[in-house]
Amino acid sequence: MSAAKKLNWRIVDAQNDGVLADIVKHHVGEFDEIHVSTAANKLAKLTARRGTRTLRKSQRDSVLLLLEERLRGFESIPPARIVANLLWSYAKLGYHGNHSMVDYLSDWVSDVVDDFKPQELANTVWAWATMGYKPSAAALAALDRRMLACIDEFKPQELANTVWAWATMGHKPSAAALAALERRMLACADDFNSQHLANTVWAWATMVHKPSAAALAALERRMLARFDDFNSQALAITVWAWATMGHKPSAAALAAFERRMLACIDDFKPQDVANTAWAWATMGHKPSAAALAALDRRMLACADDFKPQHLANTVWAWATMGHKPSAAALAAFERRMLACVDDFMPQHLSNTVWAWATMGHKPSAAALAALERRMLACIDDFIPQVVANTAWAWATMGHKPSAAALAALERRMLACVDDFIPQALANTVWAWATMRHQPSAAALAALERRMLACVDDFKPQNLSNTVWAWATMRHQPSARALAALERRMLARFDDFKPQDVANTVWAVAMVMNNIEGDKISINQNVLDRLLHQLEAIEFSTLEEQHFQQIFQAHHLLSDRFKPSVALLDQAREAWAKQLASRSSSSQSSLEKEVAACLDRLSITYDVEALTEDGMHRIDMLVRGRIDDGGERLLAIECDGPVHFLRASDGTYRIDGSTYARNCDLRKLGLDVLCVACHEWTNLKRDERDAYLSRELQERGIVV
Repeated sequence: MSAAKKLNWRIVDAQNDGVLADIVKHHVGEFDEIHVSTAANKLAKLTARRGTRTLRKSQRDSVLLLLEERLRGFESIPPARIVANLLWSYAKLGYHGNHSMVDYLSDWVSDVVDDFKPQELANTVWAWATMGYKPSAAALAALDRRMLACIDEFKPQELANTVWAWATMGHKPSAAALAALERRMLACADDFNSQHLANTVWAWATMVHKPSAAALAALERRMLARFDDFNSQALAITVWAWATMGHKPSAAALAAFERRMLACIDDFKPQDVANTAWAWATMGHKPSAAALAALDRRMLACADDFKPQHLANTVWAWATMGHKPSAAALAAFERRMLACVDDFMPQHLSNTVWAWATMGHKPSAAALAALERRMLACIDDFIPQVVANTAWAWATMGHKPSAAALAALERRMLACVDDFIPQALANTVWAWATMRHQPSAAALAALERRMLACVDDFKPQNLSNTVWAWATMRHQPSARALAALERRMLARFDDFKPQDVANTVWAVAMVMNNIEGDKISINQNVLDRLLHQLEAIEFSTLEEQHFQQIFQAHHLLSDRFKPSVALLDQAREAWAKQLASRSSSSQSSLEKEVAACLDRLSITYDVEALTEDGMHRIDMLVRGRIDDGGERLLAIECDGPVHFLRASDGTYRIDGSTYARNCDLRKLGLDVLCVACHEWTNLKRDERDAYLSRELQERGIVV
């Protein structure tokens, strides 16, 4: 045996990295390219095993420096196998792509690529991806070309490693290269193991590549044969990949996945839990109760290791699947969120609050405050959908955020309004109205301007929510905005759902009657089409509140909106039920306090008095004596927070329904006094008496 072979055998037989280091130190001057490659490869393998690893990192660095200096001393180009093996070794040793040896070796790839065999090609791209090295476009093109030349010799591991590396590097290979890989995969799919299968579908999904139906079917068929070999990570990345590609696997594949998941659920890491839940939700798949319970249980066991993205994806998935997790799971989620909220990105914040709202979950005050605080810290990174989803969620949960949070969200909306899509616009303005937030004139003008730019993409619910919000906020839209919305409504009325129709007819009536100054005129065709749609639907699809809206719209619009006798009778009955329910309900604390004040002033009044037209019940109808001995009727309404919109500057404005009520009462010849809760609560007892006395006297009532 030659001296060179004996030296190579000594390297191969080294029992630990310390022995290998001694060989390199004493014999590196005798090394050829093969010795250098073998030594680096052996060092990588010995370092990977705890029992054979004795060197510190600095000592390993010294060994590799000797090998690098020796390799650079050769005048010839390193052979293809040497280049690939050394790159693989450096990747296994955990070095980064900016290492001098990695640069040196990578520069030779284009020169030796035509000698690469499939394993060497796969090892090279795998090493680059693992080390985060960014090869030149020319080097990647050369590898693509070589792969096409020897694709029929690729084995499953080489196929999987190559496509995994491309995806990890963010490289999108040519269509020809992807097609060749698919063709070869189809030829040897029956030899793929679980890791090959999982890595391949993960790579396709990550590259946003949609493989052929034949390729997906072949991989799914092989998965069914090997699911019992899948570990937790392979399961999670497989279902994640299916969802990301928009692929709906067969019922058999999903059932096999669930069965295997239940068998190894205790090995699932937080990312596996989150990816699995996210994938099920994205695919629209409803897993079994056993699978959901197992995932909840596992989440509880490792909740403290969840990162913000895992938390947000998991709670988003629960909400999207319509799954209500246990109280313990929700509490664990909140506890972990509070611990890492400062690392939440805008999308995580938005997904979390959206999910809570969708599930009907009311988080703790501490959790909401923490989310608000984090939102304020990263508000400038909110994209339109995040702005809209956050506002929608707050409104849906009945949460009133701080003035600072509302002002920040409004400011951000103004900064990115030109990127809002119709649903984001409609959800935002709906949320403001629902939260009783009065946006600035600049914000409303910006929303109108954006609405005009994309009104032809508005769906029926977007239209309904927008005009409902305008009505609630008593906003006077511009003639252009109103005309655009009317035009779009007329084009989409056939697609309106019953709820949308009822909300819209009520909102249109309110918008026409609730504006101070010039009244707004609505195209009669719009009213006629709304009425036509209402008459055409099954009354059973409408709820009590919708019939109440129809009745109030008829009351406000009179001859311009005349429902059939059958529809009007049902609407009138719903309105009467609402009034009866109000008369039987207990008084609010504000009503009791105002009544007590009237009693101290010796003022006569009726409680929950019904107006002559049967449209309203008045909190307190005062029958006051005036100086000439006659009687003056005064309607006192005790208005809580729901009756007002509050602007960021702290000012209040009554909402659309309250304004319409006051107008109605005045038309009946009644004077109206609205006692606002936000003003009343700031007064002491004697100040309250003085306030009411003054208000009564100003109206000519003797106190």
